[in-house]
Amino acid sequence: MIPDGYAATLKRLITFTQAKFISLADVVGYDVSYVNKWSNGTKLPSSRYVERINDEMGQYFSELIIGQKKKDRFLKSFPISPDSDDLGFEISQYLCAAYRYTLNHSRSSRGKENSSNIQVITGHHDTSDFLSDLLQKGIQNLSCDGELLILGEFCTLADTGFWDYLEPIKLTDHRLTIRVGLDLDTLEQHPAYVSLLYQTLDHYLDFDFIFYDSHDVANSNLIILKGVFVVQYALSVPSRFYMCTYICDESLVWDIYEKFSLTNTGKREIISSVSALGMDEMDYRTAFYATTRFFFYLTNGFEFLLPHEVFDSIMKQASPEQAFAIQRLCVTWEEVLNASDIHFIMPTTSLIRYAESGYIYLTDVEYTLSADERKKHIQSVMDSMKLNPNLKMGVMLPSLSDNVYIGQNLSFYSNYSTGFLKKNKKYFHNDANSFYVIINPRLHTIILNFFQNLQQSPLYQEYTQEQLEQKYEMYKPLIERTLQLKKGNC
Repeated sequence: MIPDGYAATLKRLITFTQAKFISLADVVGYDVSYVNKWSNGTKLPSSRYVERINDEMGQYFSELIIGQKKKDRFLKSFPISPDSDDLGFEISQYLCAAYRYTLNHSRSSRGKENSSNIQVITGHHDTSDFLSDLLQKGIQNLSCDGELLILGEFCTLADTGFWDYLEPIKLTDHRLTIRVGLDLDTLEQHPAYVSLLYQTLDHYLDFDFIFYDSHDVANSNLIILKGVFVVQYALSVPSRFYMCTYICDESLVWDIYEKFSLTNTGKREIISSVSALGMDEMDYRTAFYATTRFFFYLTNGFEFLLPHEVFDSIMKQASPEQAFAIQRLCVTWEEVLNASDIHFIMPTTSLIRYAESGYIYLTDVEYTLSADERKKHIQSVMDSMKLNPNLKMGVMLPSLSDNVYIGQNLSFYSNYSTGFLKKNKKYFHNDANSFYVIINPRLHTIILNFFQNLQQSPLYQEYTQEQLEQKYEMYKPLIERTLQLKKGNC
């Protein structure tokens, strides 16, 4: 049985059985675009899954042939043994033989193209410059949502300056998911890496990072931009890139991606990226507030302890689904948070920005408080602190390197058992997800400890309710003039 190539064989079977591409795609569990590429020769199925794919297509073609009463004609037209009792198996073997023929043929001819499809770059500066340029061009030129799969470790790559390579990239029409390993031992032993992790997530709001325990991710030193390129890199000590092998052959890139993909492999995420947390019964946010101790590091305005009229205004401008979530949150906070032990920390940069703009991001709704609403909010916070002495308010004073008009854009929320991070949607350039859910309990503890330790910093200042009242009275004329100025400009 000497078959044609895989594409010609598959196309011939599709033509003979009059199979529909969409039906065949459903049978093998792939998008119809994949089946089209298999049949026109621009792509081969992954060697990891090809036997299953051929088995399923063989059975499907067999059912069509028998149902159409074309078996005799089929056996005369195709090099299939007429003595077999299992036509589906014979067809699958026919497809497998065609696959091997195409694979061997492409390997023999690929050597002629290696000079353009495979490159080796050596030397620290050349390798770093090459990777930086490759990532920027590859990601910036994506025609649809992309995935950057990094089989390496975040902190190690941070030491090389790798994450700075993403700096010039601006995504407006598409999204990028970045999957990478994270070493919890390193984070726990060196809190500076927790700060670096936070700064990276805070800086790249347009990207959706997903982290895996580095012990669960094969340490293959691979960087794969799905469907575009594969890079295998080598590091020196201390961590510096000194060599990389670059592959852009489409079939090889897809084959390597499918072999190393982290999706549907049982590898558990330790930080997941999600678009919303929800407020339905028994969902994440409802469960999150089902306790009495909280720690909040807030950078997107101060959305807690809002006056009732603010909730009413937000619900009027929200969709029915959002309004219901806002209403549930209002009730939850009145019943739980006002009687809970809560520690709030806000960077001064974010506090100033909120005072000037009134912007908050409540659940999944963006809202800007008016000048009058902000004044009532200040009073509501102080009244709540009178009623609940377990509300603690602290600020992080700006360092010399801080820009008070930029500030941070990633908030941290913890109930001491679990936690999440929320981006400032005002500074998105695309449709990236808004939240990071911290799934791993140990990682949550590490991040919580990092933010709690900010209280030991000389830049941290905590205020009692009486001290806040005094500060407010001291700066009230300035606050009033600022609010009136903003109100007049609206």
